[in-house]
Amino acid sequence: MTTTTLHRDAYIDLIKRSVTNYHYLGGATPFEQFRCVTHYDVDQGQWKIDPLARPATLLAKNQLDLLERAILELEERRVPGDFIEAGVWRGGVIILLRALIKAYNISGRKVFAADSFAGIPMNERAENDPVDLWSDRWVASLDEVKRNICRFGLLDDRIEFVVGFFAESLKALTDERFALIRLDSDSYESVQTSLEHLYPSLSREGVVIIDDWHLPGCRRAVWDYRAKHRITDRLFDAHGNAFWVKGQDYGSPARA
Repeated sequence: MTTTTLHRDAYIDLIKRSVTNYHYLGGATPFEQFRCVTHYDVDQGQWKIDPLARPATLLAKNQLDLLERAILELEERRVPGDFIEAGVWRGGVIILLRALIKAYNISGRKVFAADSFAGIPMNERAENDPVDLWSDRWVASLDEVKRNICRFGLLDDRIEFVVGFFAESLKALTDERFALIRLDSDSYESVQTSLEHLYPSLSREGVVIIDDWHLPGCRRAVWDYRAKHRITDRLFDAHGNAFWVKGQDYGSPARA
């Protein structure tokens, strides 16, 4: 392993430890076992730690590693397109994606950060989605996200912000092409809307990662979309995330 590779790997590892705030919150827990969400009171819907100590992402190391492996495989296979996350919260994944582009000297790609920047909207059509019962709507403003990215020295024109609720904001991306789609939007309708607008823009052999696989509304939205469009690509469950590799061509299935 070369010195350059060691430095690159150390940089990416440091990014992962930083966006999870493992340095402050980890204690004696090994990074591989650390879950920053343990500092969140699910029943009360609020953090148990000071705002300045809160992480930029809830992902664990193995979920961040999954994202890194996906990026490297897309590069190796030369799958065309950019990267997008729909549902960025405080920007931790956007920070990692931009850091990966920098560390691996990836050219010709940029990162799209799509979010309402006003929290998770309530479902309007779907019923019995537990997300609608959450008192915490996970609000992070655009200014807050930009400040977080800026602290890592990664805020530049290779990050494009898509602001607004997905039913309207994602329409502007019709002509884009993506190699990676990562959905972290929790509710049935947000996930369903993201797939309807973004999945046709995913290149063949591109990757879609679903973050909230433990949430019933999210899973149902994915299964409904796949059934509607007869998507049979093998779906993998990895550390609480789901993902698959697209077998259809760019532009398929057709948008509603």
